[in-house]
Amino acid sequence: MTSHILPTLRHRLAAALALALSGAGGALAQEVFREVTYTYGAPATTHFAELDPDTKRVFTGEHAGMATMKRHQPKPVKLDVAGATRAELSAEYWGGHIGTAGQRFRVNDGGWIDLPTLSGTPAEPQRFYRTLLGNNAAPIPLAQLRDGENIFRFTAGKQVAYFNDWGFYWIYDFTARVYYDPATKPHPKGEMIQPKDGATFGDGLRLEVAVEGAGDAIARVEFIGEYDDFDWDGDGVWREWQYSTHHGVLQHHLGTVTTPPWRVKYDARWLPDQSQPVRVRARITDRSGLTYLTPSVGNLVQQREHRGVRMIKCDVVPERWASRAGRESPKGGFTLTGADLANATFARLVVSTWSGDVEDTSVHELRLNGQRLASRFGEFHNYDQDALEVPLHLLKPGRNEITLFSTFMGHMFEINWPGPALLIEYKK
Repeated sequence: MTSHILPTLRHRLAAALALALSGAGGALAQEVFREVTYTYGAPATTHFAELDPDTKRVFTGEHAGMATMKRHQPKPVKLDVAGATRAELSAEYWGGHIGTAGQRFRVNDGGWIDLPTLSGTPAEPQRFYRTLLGNNAAPIPLAQLRDGENIFRFTAGKQVAYFNDWGFYWIYDFTARVYYDPATKPHPKGEMIQPKDGATFGDGLRLEVAVEGAGDAIARVEFIGEYDDFDWDGDGVWREWQYSTHHGVLQHHLGTVTTPPWRVKYDARWLPDQSQPVRVRARITDRSGLTYLTPSVGNLVQQREHRGVRMIKCDVVPERWASRAGRESPKGGFTLTGADLANATFARLVVSTWSGDVEDTSVHELRLNGQRLASRFGEFHNYDQDALEVPLHLLKPGRNEITLFSTFMGHMFEINWPGPALLIEYKK
């Protein structure tokens, strides 16, 4: 999703399932797997909700329907588990009411399993607004799965902070992923042929894969990478095999191609300066839905001659970073030095929000150093990720504070963990 009012960063992050290399689970190099995504309702509006089944809250008015809300509704998913070696679940979900804990799922008659949550928070992760978008993996015991239809259920727990006895969250989609022994499962094959290990790149990176066999058997090739960038998937990890998903489809990755030749050119102009080498690989998916993840090509070095992009992360991300009903939010922000601003030519603030726009005439603002930077951007009652142009005169050495202000009497205007990132373009 992107704002219709302000410019957005180009979709350019890697979508990878080699998360084991970053300690988060997921596919390893040269693994074979099949993904099945459960999508609820119409694709444009899909989500389902879970409410703490033990709540004692009395719901009235516009929330009266929650009193009769059905919990743990079955979600059937057909899986091929013949010859499976392991399985996992990735979820796209909004963390819901602040403090909501106990976000879990179960498969068939198995026990409840925790959904992955945030990393790097200074306090309990439930104290921070969050939207996690598919870059996560919770292992599923193979003994709980059946060949054919499997029933998934979700639940919510109590609020562990800011108690209102209203534990509640949304699940947009979830993806069940089953892995197989490559030696026993016929699968698509291929390898990266560009770039070569140790290559350099500047504001563009060409990627190509050689696919074995007939090209018409391949549905798509998705190029992915590992590097440091804005945390689009919302898990709190900045450098990883990064990706996000939207209804199970890869977003913010290096590129997708659906017909030969299997190559793309990645626009790296707003990729932040990298302090470590970059790695890339490809996901090759055939028309049966089976995916092969190629080995990675590594030691790619970023070299830009005339310009660079600094990324400044927030050093203060407050709990409950939100505003409504005329109350300004807590203050978050970042610290800049003179070197950070040296030779600056352009700046943008990348931010993940929830309910950043409203459907009436209320004031809805994001402020930088007390000045309105943007208003009425994002999505009402939904997540959004935007790149907001920052006039350079609003930035200063030292503390730079970010606040929200909303007069809307309904839902909070929220900033998701791990907070915004400032990207500063500069001349070399």
